Amino acid sequence: MGRKSKYSADFKLMIIHEAETLGITRTSRLYSISDHTIRTWKLIYKYQGIQGLEPTRSNNTYSSEYKASLVEEYQKSDEKLEEFAISHGLRGRTQLSQWIMRYNESILEDHRSGKRDSGMKGRKTTFDERLKIIEQLIRHDVDYNWAAEHYNVSYNQVYGWYRKYTGSGNNPESLRDRRGKAKPESELTEMDRLKRENKLLEARLHQQEMEIAFAKKLVEISNREAKKELGRRPSGN
Repeated sequence: MGRKSKYSADFKLMIIHEAETLGITRTSRLYSISDHTIRTWKLIYKYQGIQGLEPTRSNNTYSSEYKASLVEEYQKSDEKLEEFAISHGLRGRTQLSQWIMRYNESILEDHRSGKRDSGMKGRKTTFDERLKIIEQLIRHDVDYNWAAEHYNVSYNQVYGWYRKYTGSGNNPESLRDRRGKAKPESELTEMDRLKRENKLLEARLHQQEMEIAFAKKLVEISNREAKKELGRRPSGN
């Protein structure tokens, strides 16, 4: 069963039209919707029309052959990930990004099982080098092969660094070579624990503020539409 969208197609279309008049940044602030979301809606409307803005009622299923062929087609193209995905019928870059990662992971499994040449051998790297490699890996849509060849490191190294980075919530410090230097959970001070709790609390509060702001904007839109409707009604005199 697909995720239920909290935005209707009509609302998304209204935001797209507002962005054309006011600009994306101003519209983003006015309705508490991210710039990226508005740009995604615009691309979907451009390539898929109003139907593409409709909330999905079920998850589409794709064969492994189709996923692999789309990944390979993207790797040969010069298009940006988001636009390529949407122009090929997807709702955004997330799904295609996941397919790219799984496609690359299957290559990693082939490396481990000996089905492919082992490629570059691992080498020692500094923290700054790993930061640079992961930064460029992301810029190249998580293409492990490209990063391994470009920086003369092994596929397994790049894969491992990226997994550490994403597994830590995108914390660059995860790329440090700690080797026993990490502080055990039992040695965390009360201040350490409070800092962790405060970060989670701040995230929850931010989410609540966004939801409240969104609800207020919906009320404003409803009131504005109601006034327009009253203005269109013929006078009883």
